[in-house]
Amino acid sequence: MTDPDFEAPHGTIPHQPSPDAVFVRRALLGGLVVGLLLALWQVSLVLILTFGGIVVAVALRNIAGPLGRWLRVPDQIALLITVLDVGFIALGFFYFFGAMAGHQFSALIDRLPQTVQSAKGWLGESLLGRQILGALDTSGNAAERLSAALPVAGGILGGLGEALLMIVVGIYLAADPAAYVNGMLHLVPPRRRMRTRQILDAVGLALQKWLFGMTLDMLLLGVMTFIGLWAIGVPLPFALAVLSGIAVFVPYIGPAIATIPGLLLAFSVKPVLALYAAAVYAVVLTIEAYVSQPMLQRWAVSLPAIFNLLAILVFAPLFGIWGAILATPLSVALWVLVQKIYIEDVLEDRKR
Repeated sequence: MTDPDFEAPHGTIPHQPSPDAVFVRRALLGGLVVGLLLALWQVSLVLILTFGGIVVAVALRNIAGPLGRWLRVPDQIALLITVLDVGFIALGFFYFFGAMAGHQFSALIDRLPQTVQSAKGWLGESLLGRQILGALDTSGNAAERLSAALPVAGGILGGLGEALLMIVVGIYLAADPAAYVNGMLHLVPPRRRMRTRQILDAVGLALQKWLFGMTLDMLLLGVMTFIGLWAIGVPLPFALAVLSGIAVFVPYIGPAIATIPGLLLAFSVKPVLALYAAAVYAVVLTIEAYVSQPMLQRWAVSLPAIFNLLAILVFAPLFGIWGAILATPLSVALWVLVQKIYIEDVLEDRKR
């Protein structure tokens, strides 16, 4: 019988698990990781909408906090006033300017065949215009184009429902953020809770500063767009300016898409006006991309500019359209997490 007090002689090799046991252990660990990734993939929409709700909550708190201090009312009352004000402003914009834009686009659709013919004649007068006409593919009948547009319409309706859900989640989170943060901290070991709270506070502060800088960037872009389009006589310059300001939330892609309605409205007046509108958009977007946006974002959060584009390329395939829309705030949050968890805690590099 082996003596329990017996110690192996010095230099004896301790017992090592067999290669089969090591293989089984690694296989189980790999299967667990793969299963976890597949589970996360199945709920990817829930995850991205939850993060969108967090961004909405941060935006609402940014407005409700100063408003509550100014009116000297409780946080919940200030949040209610903020939600009602934002809702009324959005409804008013879509009611007044949406109706005007709808009438303008309806007239554009009615005049579209004649406008297209006049545009072709105008482009045919120059060598470059003839090359552009030759590059355009006008094949396919109207029925085929309509069939292709139906899934897009369904996707838009689904996106509106997801946006509404995200707003509702954001309102709930903004109403009592401490309860949700404390509930999350209970999932962390007690010895790590203080550091976890510091990390969550750092992420929240970074998102607050980013949203503030983004708001200023949106306002500046909207004002420049309004002045430029109004000066050359494009219809509905205010509505188009608001659309451009909101679209800058998605870097690169959003502003480019927002130019399409303005160019179409200008084209409905005369083709030359569309060229002037394109020049206005080019100047305004260049100023925003190379002057205002880098300065404001550098002040708000020290995130490398290339990360905005890389974030869209990474998160759009993972989370779809919401991944593209929320790519920049996602990259901001991940940048802070990497700094706090890996650089400061793992590498112990806390230099500033």
